[in-house]
Amino acid sequence: MTKTMQVLSRIPTNQKIVALTFDIANGHDVPQRMLPLLRKLGVNKATFFITGIWAEEHPRIAKRLRQRGYEIASHGYRHQDYRKHNNTWIENEVKLAQKAIMRSTGVWPRLFRTPGGDMNRRVIHKLHSMNQTIVHWDVDSLDWKLTRINTIVNRVVPYTRPGSIILLHANDPWDQSLKAVSIIVGKLRRKGYRFATVSELLRQWQTL
Repeated sequence: MTKTMQVLSRIPTNQKIVALTFDIANGHDVPQRMLPLLRKLGVNKATFFITGIWAEEHPRIAKRLRQRGYEIASHGYRHQDYRKHNNTWIENEVKLAQKAIMRSTGVWPRLFRTPGGDMNRRVIHKLHSMNQTIVHWDVDSLDWKLTRINTIVNRVVPYTRPGSIILLHANDPWDQSLKAVSIIVGKLRRKGYRFATVSELLRQWQTL
C-alpha cells in the first residue's frame, strides 16, 4: 500500500536509521571539503539539497556528489522565500532548478526542500501539483548561524530519533559544519544509528 505525507519531516520507524541532509546554496570551499570528510567518516549515504544556481556555478562539485553515490535533491533555483511569490514564479523556479541540476549531475530531482524550509498551504499544494516530494526535517543543527561546535552537536544528538531527518549545511563560509558533522556522526554511531538517504527512509515507510 502506498502512503503519502504532505511534508516529510521524519519517518515513523523503530529501526535506528536516520538521514543526514545537507543544503548547499553557496560557495566551493566547504562543499569540496565535505566530500572527503564524509568518505573518511565512512558515511556513504546522505542527501544533498542543492540550488540550481549553485549547480550551474559549481558543476564539477555537483557532479562529484553524484559520482560519490550521494542522493541529489532540489533546493529550488534561487534561495528565496516561496511564500512571497506567486504560483507561476514557483513553477518556473522548480523547473529551472530541475534543468540546472540535471545538466550538472544527470539527476532529475523529485525531492524538494524549500529555501529556509519556509512554506504555507498554497506553496505545499503547488509543489505537490508538480509531483515534488517536500522534505523538511525534525532535527535542526542551526549550523549556519551557531559557531560553537558543542552547541551544534547538542542540538542534534540528543534529539535524534529513529527515522529522523537531520538538517545540516555545506555552505561557505560555515566551516563549523565540517567540524560538527565529524562529532555528530561519531556520537550517533555509538548510539547504534546507521545512515540512509531520504529516499531509502521513504521507501521503507511506504512498504510498511
